[in-house]
Amino acid sequence: MAEQTERRLTGFPSIDKPWLKYYKPGAEKRATNIPAGKTVWDVIEEKLLQYKDIPAIEYFGRKISRPEFIDMVYTWARAFKALGIMEDEVVPYYGPTFPDTGAIALALNMIGACPYFLKLAISPEALAEEIADSKIAIVFDKMWPNVSGEFSKERFEKVIFITATDAMPSPKKQIVSLLGKLKRDKNAPQIPSGGKYLRLDAAKKYSARFQGEPRVDYAPERASFITSSSGTTVGGVVKGIVATNESVISQLYYESFSELPYCSGDKVLNNFPFTASTSINSLFLYPMFVGMTVVLDPRVSSEDFYNQITTIRPNIALITGSAWEVFFNRVAKEMGEGKKFDFSCAKGWSVGGEGIDVKKFREWNIIMEQSGAENPLFSGYGLSEAFAGVSVDNVNVSSKQEKQIISVGIPEAGVTVAVFDSNGNELPYNQRGELWVKTNSAMKGYYKKPKKTNETLVDGWIHTGDLAEIGCDGRIYVWGRCNDTINLPNGEHVFFFDVANKIKENENIDDAIVLSIPVENGGFKLAAHIVWSKPLNEQEKADCLTALNKAVEESFPEGIRIAGYAEHDGMLPYSPTTLKKDKNKMAKQTMGYVQGVDGHLQTVSFDISNK
Repeated sequence: MAEQTERRLTGFPSIDKPWLKYYKPGAEKRATNIPAGKTVWDVIEEKLLQYKDIPAIEYFGRKISRPEFIDMVYTWARAFKALGIMEDEVVPYYGPTFPDTGAIALALNMIGACPYFLKLAISPEALAEEIADSKIAIVFDKMWPNVSGEFSKERFEKVIFITATDAMPSPKKQIVSLLGKLKRDKNAPQIPSGGKYLRLDAAKKYSARFQGEPRVDYAPERASFITSSSGTTVGGVVKGIVATNESVISQLYYESFSELPYCSGDKVLNNFPFTASTSINSLFLYPMFVGMTVVLDPRVSSEDFYNQITTIRPNIALITGSAWEVFFNRVAKEMGEGKKFDFSCAKGWSVGGEGIDVKKFREWNIIMEQSGAENPLFSGYGLSEAFAGVSVDNVNVSSKQEKQIISVGIPEAGVTVAVFDSNGNELPYNQRGELWVKTNSAMKGYYKKPKKTNETLVDGWIHTGDLAEIGCDGRIYVWGRCNDTINLPNGEHVFFFDVANKIKENENIDDAIVLSIPVENGGFKLAAHIVWSKPLNEQEKADCLTALNKAVEESFPEGIRIAGYAEHDGMLPYSPTTLKKDKNKMAKQTMGYVQGVDGHLQTVSFDISNK
């Protein structure tokens, strides 16, 4: 039963912590009381043994037991010791997540080394900088061409290749391998062999060459994992976020006392690479910690996600708003055609990574309820800098009144949040400012970037760069990036998302995003990408766009005008790799815009600046 004791509010979230009333008494104290002197592997191994009768991993039908997974970790630990990997050494990993990926990560933690899960879209220049001190690397064979230039260099002593079929059961492994051979052509990547290049099985055999104890003594603040992120917090550069044993274990304890619907014996879907801290924490380590089975499937397309949800039927699933939108659009269409869905398995299906407007979220939850879901769809917010979770919806939260955007829930037990103005003053409830997060799970820093670290991690607070507000019940609302603004000549600034939200108030608009298009002479024009909520003829569209222009003109300062509207079918474009709205693609569109002019629909194009 959640604690319901009312407390006198001071008006400042960081002092009041109103979210604690939704947790059991003492949750914050217990969440921050982590075991001293232990590594991540120490903690996870204990839990694997505690739930030894529950499979640790499922991978294309193969069930890997907890004792079997423990053996995999020790095999890799001994192999890495035989290969000469030293304490505090950083080992880059490039590729999706497979069963051996989890064993590799924990084996390196056991021996005091640290895996670096490289951003898959990393540039050659950034790659060279990030791995300059490494001598052994692990690569997904199909992605070898992306990194071969660096990993082929003489200073790399060993390169280990991992394939999607390594952990597959027979005969599926043989079938997939055969299909791969049949599809292979002259453009397929040529994987080197011999010398320093090792296939997975050959690398594992090195374990027989080490007969000692692979586990090393605990060392305070030792790096445990390095994950990657989009780079928005530090100006678009590659971020390698260094988590320590203490920060990872803190996050596991926060989640344990935050009323999350993770239950022993249930299944969690993980289709993300470990580049995202959410993947390695919320969808791998924490499920292991509480006795769940992790269903690994590295395929990430919208078609694959639909099949994963409807066939695997996971109890926990987490993916971006755009991916859920594709999913629910298809489900709604098929339900309209008479198909029945059973979502009774859903205990913690969640939206993360990008926000969703209130109308869509409510529509999706109606589908969830009609399909027998145990819980509604949740929303959450996380940071790589905090090793994933910061806040999440909680079934105990009684107030469900929404603003123009959905909330991302309440802070986890043990996490403190607040919003601050540009002068560093904390703001009271329901005022917008930059969201700061204080947590024991905070990163040690950005890998090799002390200046960026000092800019983001200040006096124990993570400066997120996100514009947010906190309600009196502790619920967090994230509006967008603080720098997502239009700066006007008179010094005023307007947020792009505020303009987009004004457009979405029109009943004919299902979704919208507003972007600044640079034009000649150093100026800009605002473009709105929109999705119609229903079919309209040309006259109706012209009238609607005229109404939108008037609404924007009346709501914002002079200079905020929409120069053209790009129409999209069904939903806004999203990236097939990040599964988030593809702002870069939309910003590059120069033609095909429309505008309502004198009661008529006219075509508009932009002359993009080359500067």
